[in-house]
Amino acid sequence: MLLRFTKMHGFGNDLMVIDLISQYAYLQPHHMRAWSDRRTGVGFQRLALIEVPQHPDVDFSCRMFDSDGAEVDWQASDVCCVARLVADKRLISKAQMRIELRHTVLDVEVHADGSVSVPLAQPSVLADSIELPKHLLAPSPWLRATGFSMMALQGVHAVLPVLDVKQVPLVELARYLEQHTSVARDTLITALQLQDRNHLKVATWQLGSGMVDNVHQGIRTAAVYAIDRGWVNQRVHIESFCGTTRGWMHMPEREQRMYFTGLATRVYEGQIRL
Repeated sequence: MLLRFTKMHGFGNDLMVIDLISQYAYLQPHHMRAWSDRRTGVGFQRLALIEVPQHPDVDFSCRMFDSDGAEVDWQASDVCCVARLVADKRLISKAQMRIELRHTVLDVEVHADGSVSVPLAQPSVLADSIELPKHLLAPSPWLRATGFSMMALQGVHAVLPVLDVKQVPLVELARYLEQHTSVARDTLITALQLQDRNHLKVATWQLGSGMVDNVHQGIRTAAVYAIDRGWVNQRVHIESFCGTTRGWMHMPEREQRMYFTGLATRVYEGQIRL
């Protein structure tokens, strides 16, 4: 049989999205591994399956899989893509929709310009900090602080304010943190550059993995860090260090959550043999 799919991207992530509401298929990991190949398949970082909801108060369900066919947790950009596709195809005829995801249910909104707002939990600022070694504290054109501030969000994150993210020696910083006994191997390092009260630029490195350009935990911690210190407004535009991914973070006062708003783009529609 031929299975319809949509290729999409948002905030640096590319997805293969399959609507299993208007068509039926039983997918196995070997299908996903074959389709993820960028030379012989569709090519994607994650696969999103849109499915009939399990609960009556939910509009639809969505499961995410990586290129090996393993079910994984969602990213905010994944939700933006899926919600945008559901709205464009009129699977749900309303701008505000409730999505059942792994471990949670989200209320998201699709805006008239095609962007999507996704609610997210706020990270918390920890009292802990890790000082930089002396050789990195020498006069540096990129450095704004003397050490990492630690934040908690599904693990510990290290945030470092800098003057220029493009000059940050992230490999050297990662090597230093990897030798620190209190830091987990998968910790995210986020270098944060303040451009003005409405704009931040970030670079994120994951210990054990390398540079990442699309992790919403990194942009969340950067936004909360800057907002908490009064450096930026409650709604701030965030851009990756290479300029390829952009979005907005909004942290309303007296709320325990924040909102990511980003664009999702349909690249093409296709069919693939199952």
